[in-house]
Amino acid sequence: MPLNIYIISHPIIKLLTNSFINNTIQYEYTYKYIGFILIYEILRKYIKIKQIHIKCIYYTQIINILDKSETYYIFTDLVNTYHMITDIKILLPNIKIINFEEKINLSLKEKIKNINRNNNILILEMNLNKYSTIELITQLQKEADISLNKITIGCIKCNNDILEKLGIQYPKLNIYTTQII
Repeated sequence: MPLNIYIISHPIIKLLTNSFINNTIQYEYTYKYIGFILIYEILRKYIKIKQIHIKCIYYTQIINILDKSETYYIFTDLVNTYHMITDIKILLPNIKIINFEEKINLSLKEKIKNINRNNNILILEMNLNKYSTIELITQLQKEADISLNKITIGCIKCNNDILEKLGIQYPKLNIYTTQII
């Protein structure tokens, strides 16, 4: 299984994930914070920032802005991950969230066709245990010609079975998780 699996070991993620997995806390804020930190850990390698130097009379002001040429897509099942991605649009206005359910339908295929091959794709799941994720990656490669180094999977926990299947079909895929079951 030659996947690139990154287990996030941030102390806050460990505490929140432990309460999520053991069902000791049932708050929606737990999902919100886990999702926020998980997306931060994943996207911090991919986000490109430009510096703008504004020359004033007596000083130069430096402003950091997002590179508008970079677009990011999150494919997720909004029913399950809504609390995880509620505030991400505020921080990254050029991120596009696409609802992805169990089956790939015609409207999803149309959205995939409109994606540029240079865009970064994040597939976000609570629990990576569905084979529809493999089908989505296949569609992204076939319809939009997106390479595997532009596709990343993020999940709170993932099953070993699906990792083995992904490792066979997509050995260079990046997966970020907090726990492997």
